[in-house]
Amino acid sequence: MFEEWYLVFKEPHLETRSKTWYITTLTVMRHYWPNVKLAEITSMMFQQLINDYGKDHVLSSVSHVKNMISAFVKYAVDEDYIFKDFSRNIKTHSAKASKDKSLKFLENDELEYLIKALADNEATTSHMILTAIYSGARYSEVAGLTKNDFDFINNTISINKAWQADDREFKVTKTKSSNRVVDMPLEFMNKAVTWSFGSRYAFEGNNGIPPTNEGANKQLARYLDKGDCKIITFHGLRHTHASYLLANDIAIQYVSERLGHSDVNITLSVYAHLLQKKRHIETNKTIKLLSNL
Repeated sequence: MFEEWYLVFKEPHLETRSKTWYITTLTVMRHYWPNVKLAEITSMMFQQLINDYGKDHVLSSVSHVKNMISAFVKYAVDEDYIFKDFSRNIKTHSAKASKDKSLKFLENDELEYLIKALADNEATTSHMILTAIYSGARYSEVAGLTKNDFDFINNTISINKAWQADDREFKVTKTKSSNRVVDMPLEFMNKAVTWSFGSRYAFEGNNGIPPTNEGANKQLARYLDKGDCKIITFHGLRHTHASYLLANDIAIQYVSERLGHSDVNITLSVYAHLLQKKRHIETNKTIKLLSNL
């Protein structure tokens, strides 16, 4: 039944990578619950699945599986296929450590080096990297830009679609709130106006389509390695953008809008580690201030 639900309600609207997660979840369910009817599954069975799957998968992967099964279960309850939501109160668990979030964004000196190093580089991937640094946009959003999305009068970039690399076509943005107009620094726009944009895509390779995420990652890694900097991925530039703004006291509500998050709570959860560091600083400043009364 999960497969039927996926094919009817989910598959037509998903990009290839998201489809892969549903197929993975279906495989997990078949492995742990072979020949088990939906009505026979209990909360304990679901929790045991999560606990076991979490033994050798990182928390984000466990959460994907849990959330997809939970969404299906809610559908099954709504349609009266089952009478009890066995996915309620299930706790995600993982014994495999995720990568340290501190490794996912550049420090200020590393960021400044990267910008200077790429300033006069005319590679398409370098232009994409600079755009990501200053906009905080995802790879798919940067790759999906066209020359008309650059407004050199108002110094903005319009993010209204995304590039689906696996299927080689445009797609809608990740969420409705991902459609946004991002204000950009004049210095960046003055540089971007000199770039040679492609006829269909702003960032177009010799093959007529945007460079791959892997290609952009390789270019990024080359320059970071030259500067003896921490190696991050293209997506790490998005984290760098947000972290830099938050560290410089830009309101989290604005940062959330700039990133295209659908809810400020998403921003809070993603950057909780950074905000906790700032909280310690603010606590010390507050105590010092109050001590002077």
